[in-house]
Amino acid sequence: MRYVVTGGCGFIGAHVVNLLQSKGKNVAIVDKITNRKAIDSAFLNEGAQHFYMDISDPQLMEKALLPDDVVIHLAAQSHVDVSFKNPVSTTISNVVGIHSLLAACVKKGVKKLIVMSTDEVYGSTDEIVDVRLLDPANPYSASKAAADMIVSAYQKMHPELTITTLRSNNIAGPGQFINNIIPRFSVLGLLDQKFTLHGDGSARRRYLWVKDAAMAIYLLAEHATKSHIYHIGHEQSFSNLEIAKKIGSYLKLEDYISFEKDRLINDTIYPADSLDMLRDFDWKPTRDLDDFLPETIEWYRTHLNHFRDLV
Repeated sequence: MRYVVTGGCGFIGAHVVNLLQSKGKNVAIVDKITNRKAIDSAFLNEGAQHFYMDISDPQLMEKALLPDDVVIHLAAQSHVDVSFKNPVSTTISNVVGIHSLLAACVKKGVKKLIVMSTDEVYGSTDEIVDVRLLDPANPYSASKAAADMIVSAYQKMHPELTITTLRSNNIAGPGQFINNIIPRFSVLGLLDQKFTLHGDGSARRRYLWVKDAAMAIYLLAEHATKSHIYHIGHEQSFSNLEIAKKIGSYLKLEDYISFEKDRLINDTIYPADSLDMLRDFDWKPTRDLDDFLPETIEWYRTHLNHFRDLV
């Protein structure tokens, strides 16, 4: 059996690939590689098979897949600010990509697919009322909600294909590209540049350690036996301003925060709910943000030359 990881050269994907390989699994990566060219070697084990291609081409995906593959779909345009700047390309990447993959899985007779989604499909809320009640409010979350609807349709059309969806809080840790707040502010602080916050910085987010997220994905790939929507999250939440202050305090910065006009839409909070993962797979977060933030910042100090021209 082979594990095929789309987006396996990305932040989460690289950790998932390394975890699979540490378990002795046969791994193939499907990735067109956009923003990690400089640091892939810091994460990826050369033992994986690589398909450098766009998953939006179903004919190419068919050629890459085998009937006994377990497919883990992580490839996505995953940043909200990028989706505001490039909404159509975000939709193509996240919606056409999953549709192409699903069609290829059905055509090749794949039996198991894990799909990475997001808590943002629920919109600005701290409670999940119904997993079918989606209320996205930006191009990124709308594209992921649309992808989830296509997944739902394929589950109904093709019950022979087990599709397990994982909706997650924000994921953080070493190696993340600098579109996200923690790596971006870490690099800016190390370069002695100011952090720019949207609005007043009051929007709150929850953060999972990347290796906890990778373990959740691994458990689903290994043990999930039914089409179901699972969640992983952390009870702690922090405002963007609090995140900025944590990083600034660690780096002993002074006068390092500025504010800019808020996003067109900036959700205030997303839900945390891991009860189904705890119940079915005994999964729960093992580390808090304050625990893994220092080593994350230090990773960017070590790899600063990869990012200094990108902020």
